[in-house]
Formats: sequence, C-alpha cells, structure tokens
Amino acid sequence: MATQPPDPSPIPPHHFATRWLGRALLQTPELVVLLPCMVWIKVTGWSPVALTFGALSGLWFLARYLLLWRAWQHFQNGHYHKVTALASTAHRMYPYSAEVYWLLGINALQRNRIKLAVEYLQQACRLDQDNPKFYAALAAAHVLAEETDAALRCARYARYLQQSMSEATMTLSNCAKEDRQIENYLRAALPYARRPSDRAVIYCALVDHLLKTGRRTEAVSYLAQAIRLAPACPPATRSSLHYQLGTLLWQCGETEMANEQFRASLKVDPHGLYAAKAWRAATLGLADQAATPDCGQPQARGEVIEFAPEQEKVSNSA
Repeated sequence: MATQPPDPSPIPPHHFATRWLGRALLQTPELVVLLPCMVWIKVTGWSPVALTFGALSGLWFLARYLLLWRAWQHFQNGHYHKVTALASTAHRMYPYSAEVYWLLGINALQRNRIKLAVEYLQQACRLDQDNPKFYAALAAAHVLAEETDAALRCARYARYLQQSMSEATMTLSNCAKEDRQIENYLRAALPYARRPSDRAVIYCALVDHLLKTGRRTEAVSYLAQAIRLAPACPPATRSSLHYQLGTLLWQCGETEMANEQFRASLKVDPHGLYAAKAWRAATLGLADQAATPDCGQPQARGEVIEFAPEQEKVSNSA
C-alpha cells in the first residue's frame, strides 16, 4: 500500500534547501570552488592556480567527511564525548552540514539531553528536507520529550519519504492508541528491517505489545529472536536493547535472565542513556519501578523459557 503524502514538511526548510542546486551546495560546499576550477582547466588547459585551489577544496571535503566518519565510529562504540569533539570540529569547518547536526542530535539523545537533541535534529531537517533518517530521529526525540503530535508529524513525513524507514514505524507504533494498530505497524516494519539492531528493537516492541495483550507464548518466540540478535548490534544500540530485554524477561518471570541483561547493558555502555536504570534494575529489581507498573514482583511460574531454533537468516548489511 502506497504511503499517502502528509502535510508539508513539519520543519520549514532553509531557503537554499528548496531547490536542488541549493541542496547540493549545502551538502557539498566545496563544489563552489571545485566546479569553477574544473571549468577553468577544461577551457584554458592545465593551470597551477586551478589545480591548487581544486586540490585544496578536495582535501577540505575529505577532511570534513573523515571527521564525520570517525565520529560515527565512536558513536557506534559508545564514546559519546569523542563524538561531540569530532562533530564540533567538523561543524567549525562548515556550520551548515546537516550530517553534523544529525550526529550531534543522536549523540545528545544517548546522553539524555533531549531538548538539545531536538534542536540539533530540527536544524538537520531544516538543512536537508529530503532525508528520512533525520525526520525519523527527530520523531524519536519528540517521543522522549513527550511531544506526541510533533513526533507523529515527523514520523509520517519520514515514512512518506521512505516507506521502509523502520525507525519512523516504531515511533508511529509508540504513539498509536489502538492495540490492533500498534501490532499492524510493528509487523509491517519487520520485512524492511535488514540490520540486526533494527530487527531486535522491533522484536522487543512486539514482545512488549504481545505481553500486554496476554499472548505470552507468541511473545517468547519473538523474545528469543531479539536475544540472539543482541550480540550483533553496535554498543550504542546494544545497551538500550539489553535493558529492554531485561524488562521483558522480568515481565515473563525470568528474574535471573533479566538481571543478566541489566548487567550486560551496564557493561556495554556504563555512561549511556540507560546506565542508571540498568544499575538500579540489576541491584533492586523492577518491582517498584514505573517501567513495569502492572507487573509487580514477578511470581515463580515453575517453567523456564526454552528458545526454539532460529527460523530466519538475518542480513548484516547496513
């Protein structure tokens, strides 16, 4: 089913971002120097001046993207302060980079600085209104900021730009009010989730929904898939994933397995968004925490979860 166009972009675009040439120059400002140099060489032949300026603009471009690439590697490994330092250097080199604002935004989310993350991600969307991952990240930030209407607008626009954007589908499911609508969103997102981290997060959301609707047996099968995918996820994702797995196992009555997941979350990222929650859960349990208001202290069920063999092959492509 085709995605229906939503209202215009939730974030007013930068005046240069409304035309294709402006968007190209915003994303790659080095073209302002590089293209004239290429034309100069084409018309007049090899020129030392044109070669010098062309080489300098190319090196500037490579330096910026090398900084962003290295910052992304640090983010994947949970080194958030290094991400801030490298992304800030890239921002000083060029203050209109949408990728820099996006990286700073998702990094701020991991450090639990929600308001700052929203500001960064809004700026990223303003500079590049056609990138669905920016709007999906902004939608997730709005959810954490408890701004449901803004989250829905951004998630719908992200899915309009790219229907397979699983992060936007997760936001829509989080904001949905009807049980059937939530389940439909989550099941529809699974075929598009190629990365292990995406599939694991969707499995966890589906398990949570199934447990709330009393379908424990079906929930356990998806929980097994999520646990198998956890080691293949990057640390920035694996920390929150282990914490979610712990809360779901706790709801299933498997307190020992839950505590293992809480400890794993704390070990993977001791300074991340879920570090404090994981420490409290591993130390005190979830009986008195708001994360499980309807579950209370788990009761012994006299049964152990047995995971069935893995039924599907997961692609590791990014």
